[in-house]
Amino acid sequence: MNEPTSKLGGAERPGRGLDLDALRTGVWRQRRTFFSFLGAVLVAALVGTLLSARQYKAVALIQLMPRAGQEVDVNEVVKNDDAGYLEGRDRARTQIQIILSRGVREEVVRGYQALGYDDFDSTTEGLEALRRAMTAAPREDTQLVEIGVLHADPARATVLANLVADEYCKSNLRARTDAARETQVWLDGQTGAYRATLVEASMKVMAFKEANNLVDADEKVDGISTRMAALQAALGAATTERVLLEGKLKEHKRLMARGEFAILAGMFDDPALQTMSKEHATIATDAAQVLSRYGDRHPEHQRVAEHLARVEVLIAEEVKRNVDAERSLLQTLVRQEGNIGVELDQVKAELLEKQHLLGEYVELKLDEDRARRLYGSLGERGAEVDLQAHSQLNDVRVLDRALPPSHPATPNIPLNMAMALAVGLAGGFALALLRHRLDDTLLSTADIEYHLDTPLIGVIPSLPPPGPRDDASLAGRALYSFDHPRTMHAEALRSIRAVIQSYPLVGSSRRLLVTSCLEDEGKTHAAIGLAVAFAQTGASVLLIDADLRLPKLHTLLDVPVSPGLTDLLVDIDDGERIAQRTKIPRLHLLPSGTRSEYPNELLSSPQLESLLGRLGQAYQVVIIDSPPAGVVSDALALAGGADGVILIVRHGRVPSSLAIRTLGQLRQMGARVMGVALNDVPRGKDAAAYGSRYYDDSGRADGSAAS
Repeated sequence: MNEPTSKLGGAERPGRGLDLDALRTGVWRQRRTFFSFLGAVLVAALVGTLLSARQYKAVALIQLMPRAGQEVDVNEVVKNDDAGYLEGRDRARTQIQIILSRGVREEVVRGYQALGYDDFDSTTEGLEALRRAMTAAPREDTQLVEIGVLHADPARATVLANLVADEYCKSNLRARTDAARETQVWLDGQTGAYRATLVEASMKVMAFKEANNLVDADEKVDGISTRMAALQAALGAATTERVLLEGKLKEHKRLMARGEFAILAGMFDDPALQTMSKEHATIATDAAQVLSRYGDRHPEHQRVAEHLARVEVLIAEEVKRNVDAERSLLQTLVRQEGNIGVELDQVKAELLEKQHLLGEYVELKLDEDRARRLYGSLGERGAEVDLQAHSQLNDVRVLDRALPPSHPATPNIPLNMAMALAVGLAGGFALALLRHRLDDTLLSTADIEYHLDTPLIGVIPSLPPPGPRDDASLAGRALYSFDHPRTMHAEALRSIRAVIQSYPLVGSSRRLLVTSCLEDEGKTHAAIGLAVAFAQTGASVLLIDADLRLPKLHTLLDVPVSPGLTDLLVDIDDGERIAQRTKIPRLHLLPSGTRSEYPNELLSSPQLESLLGRLGQAYQVVIIDSPPAGVVSDALALAGGADGVILIVRHGRVPSSLAIRTLGQLRQMGARVMGVALNDVPRGKDAAAYGSRYYDDSGRADGSAAS
């Protein structure tokens, strides 16, 4: 994703992302806002806490017993539900609302006034005041409820808490007794109704049994079922006998067709046939003997053969008679089997009819049993309710009575201050962050690059706090880079010097104008530091104090204020002769001179350009310290006579809009803006880590900014 762009000074510059370092630095810059808000919140909380009236809280402890003398609910009787009465969390919440109810409060006020107290009354305002003083809350994971009352007098708080607990217990007992009595009335009505229902159900059962001859409906052995079992057994036996007889008859007919009567005679269990068979065997034996003795023509053989034939005829006739008897028996078995089947179907129909009647009977019986159970349950519950109404059982009790508190409950100083601290920290940070986000001042090099269409030529870090051997005066701080050449501050000025030296010379010397947008941005110290940096290269340097309104250089460098620049502009003279030597080798100072009532007119006069030209021939580097360009117009008058302008911007002080306007005005005057130097930048931890081997002050803590 491309970053958003912003057109500034005719060029497109990438939009800023989230710079955590800049954000942290910006919030730190708003530390006054943060600590002011935090302090104000803490002070307000402390004052409010100290001015608040002390309130003492007395606490009584109530126990909610689960099922002590449970009264009967209508749904419990009908549904036979064993669930407890208002158990668990819902019960605790309900009881808390009862404790805080108007009825309980009215009784408490009556008892309170009866003891001689008059700070609460039964008016609406008095009851509301008592409600605000009362608290009721369950203890987590218990059936305990804490009843608390706040009062300025600990003794009265104790009296009120105990009155609330006692009155709640009494109110709960009254409610339970009233509920038991009301339930008893309901049970009496329901008992009469269910008695009539039971009688009606019993009469229906008896009438049904009589109408359908089901007097023995509950018998264990059913006569119809027994008859059906016997018929099924008889049918099976008849069928088996028929099948066997059919098989024998079929075989006998087959042998008859083949004329094998002798074989058939042995298959029947008939005494006559058995006698005939024996006689036939005897005759056949005699015939065989006669045949073998006399031959077939002998009269004796013929007589025996005729006798044998007569016996065979008799056997055949007897066999046919037995076969006919089997056929008749088979027909009888078939008829018997059919009769048994018909009778069995009739018994089945009777059994189905009886089962249908028994189903209707069972339904009527169930209605009777249900009515009997409900009637019995109503009787048992009626006895329980009657016992409860007379036994005065309560399912709540006072576990711990309230005792006079020794310490006030409010104001809670630690809690109030902790909350104030939390609010102050969160609000202070949010306010500081908001002010930072609304802050348009230039905080970092990223801000310079984003807002200004001008090169950044250097970053000047904040001066560290003065050490035991350091000169803590303004002059000492101004000459810090000279006194401490191996420091980050001095190195930053040398870096700016190197950037300036990279610009090509316009003439034989460099004439540099050092200005700022506002006062106290450190431009004077920066001008001295740059002059020192150029002088240390061996170049001859002239530092001009062109701030004719508030001159400082003569004080910082310890030289007379006049003669100086104003004197030269009023009375043309040799500027090189007037310039004062300083303790820095090759560095001279041209102070501001005699104070003038018209500084801008002097700096805009043609004499200034002539003077700067002559001074440029005498010195290799001329550095002009001018007034703030964003405050007065003196710097704009000086800008045209300089080879380059350096704008000093103090970290976190200059709004970007002012810097843009100042740069635009300088460019309109024909000034050659060489770049912007960001001054008084706090040094981060990485500076000490990376510069520990190069800078003498790398391990020192960040100090106050240069002036």
